[in-house]
Amino acid sequence: MIVLGEDIFKDLICGDYYVVCVGTELRSDDAAGLRLCDFLESRGFPKDRIIMCEFGLENCMSVIEEFSVKNALVVDAALITEQKEAPNYFIASLDSIDDTVSLVTTHSIPVKFIIELLRKEGLFKDVWVLGIVAKNLSLGDEISKEVQETINYLADLITKTLNTCSTK
Repeated sequence: MIVLGEDIFKDLICGDYYVVCVGTELRSDDAAGLRLCDFLESRGFPKDRIIMCEFGLENCMSVIEEFSVKNALVVDAALITEQKEAPNYFIASLDSIDDTVSLVTTHSIPVKFIIELLRKEGLFKDVWVLGIVAKNLSLGDEISKEVQETINYLADLITKTLNTCSTK
């Protein structure tokens, strides 16, 4: 897996990427993607570039098709195995993610399979993942302190980056 720094944000946030937020409010930190996008909306991120996918990417395929989404930043909770000190978040192209990373939303169908279906329809050509590393996946609606701090940091970072975008 290739983990990129914050520099990639400028291209993703200022470019023609939709932010596709995945998660469920029922499994604590698994709601991180949804929570981040709620924060972004409240801070002025363009609502027409945010797609909320509660309970899994497969539940918003029709919206993705309706908007003809070619470029996407998928925001989801993640687990990283085989690392003693996992980062709080990572940004990686979908194709670079290997078996040491799992997107943890309670998906009915694996995320990569859904994306392959969308690609066959000419959608989701360039997909990046903003993975927020989950600490607690127990039932409940409370997000762990570490994950909430990461969400706040990312919301600030994305908002500041959006403010640097030049208008065309």
